[in-house]
Amino acid sequence: MRRRELMAGGLVAALAAPSLVLAKPKHAVAGDVAPEFSISTVNSGVHRLADMRGDVVVINYWASWCAPCRAEMLALDQFMREKAGKGLRIYAVNIESSPPEKAMRDLSGALSFPVGRRLAGKGYGKIDNAVPTNFVIDRKGVVRHAKAGAFSYDSFARLLNPLLAEARPVEVA
Repeated sequence: MRRRELMAGGLVAALAAPSLVLAKPKHAVAGDVAPEFSISTVNSGVHRLADMRGDVVVINYWASWCAPCRAEMLALDQFMREKAGKGLRIYAVNIESSPPEKAMRDLSGALSFPVGRRLAGKGYGKIDNAVPTNFVIDRKGVVRHAKAGAFSYDSFARLLNPLLAEARPVEVA
């Protein structure tokens, strides 16, 4: 009996140890109020979350060398073209330190959404140092998705269609 009590006491002490307490992630998680940010884009200036209230916002971190990123980019572009005018904003933020300027401009011209040079603001970035990483913010400014991994067209549509169907909040309508 004493051995069992000691083992249980040791387990309780180990679980209470500060080293085992899970740290809050450095990025926004689903359910958080979306932290403010601004995105500098290749062709169209600076975009701020505060100016997007009432829209569904997607931040996609990608790299040109990432095959799943390239496939995902096509799915996001197709979806954006189909949902034009529905209150959807997608920003593809390149994580590379010095991508070729011409390639970035060409890509931005071909896509139905802006390509970002960088995002300023805490709470965003690659999750687990992986690309692609995506953040989805609903019309009320709440993070609804924050995960590493590529969307397919179907998985993106399953997540976004219900969010796009929600009414714009009265304060921004």
